[in-house]
Amino acid sequence: MVQPKGVIEERYIRRNTAEPFYLSVSKGLVAGHESLHKFGVNFQVNSTTDPESIWTAGGLYPWSSLSTEQTLYIISTSSSDTGDILLEGLDSNYNKITETVTMTGLTAVSTTNQFKRIYRMQYQGTASNVGTITARVTSGTGTIVAQIDIGYSQTLMSIYTVPAGCTGYLLALDASVNKGEQVQINVYKRELNEPFKILHLTELFESTYHFDFSIPLKLPEKTDIDVRAAEVGTNNTRITNTFDMLLVKENSTGY
Repeated sequence: MVQPKGVIEERYIRRNTAEPFYLSVSKGLVAGHESLHKFGVNFQVNSTTDPESIWTAGGLYPWSSLSTEQTLYIISTSSSDTGDILLEGLDSNYNKITETVTMTGLTAVSTTNQFKRIYRMQYQGTASNVGTITARVTSGTGTIVAQIDIGYSQTLMSIYTVPAGCTGYLLALDASVNKGEQVQINVYKRELNEPFKILHLTELFESTYHFDFSIPLKLPEKTDIDVRAAEVGTNNTRITNTFDMLLVKENSTGY
């Protein structure tokens, strides 16, 4: 049985007082525990198309495109992008999976593995990516499920799924909207075989927002997270979001 986060932390502190609990987690010193820091941005949320997920491809995230595991096709808008791409996601059983593929610029390269979820890509060339890099389903012109904008070298997507055999504990949330604009931030969760349900909501006007969950929100394995922006006042509103999570493997004592 998974130990409650507070119990784990208290037991750890009693036995290990040299450094903070979360620092030890980050160092990989706490068995069965892993930290997760996710961050995303939508540079152009429009009042005529919101709500939109907070990711650079825009619009709502196409979850239905990954209703079954898919081969992914990686392609750039520039012939100069010929470095390696590291993909991180989940397989058909919701277990963690990574794969590195070598890009060929304007020609799509397919993954060897099939992905049920994709939540991060990193470009590993000798310089930042010159073009917009996308991971697509079906073909190099199919639906986008992950995107790296020019010069960022990694995805900016507030999209995540808790792996099989793990429980996620949502610890903190940040959001911002650019000057003169307003937004409603909606955090949605979808547990396995259920619809998306609202988990957290806040509204901002040309400001930033930070919230610490004093009692972390428990997210079972295979739960999808989708942070969305809604109720913007004008087109091209810029929204950012980050969230921090503790992942705990089932049946781990953690100390």
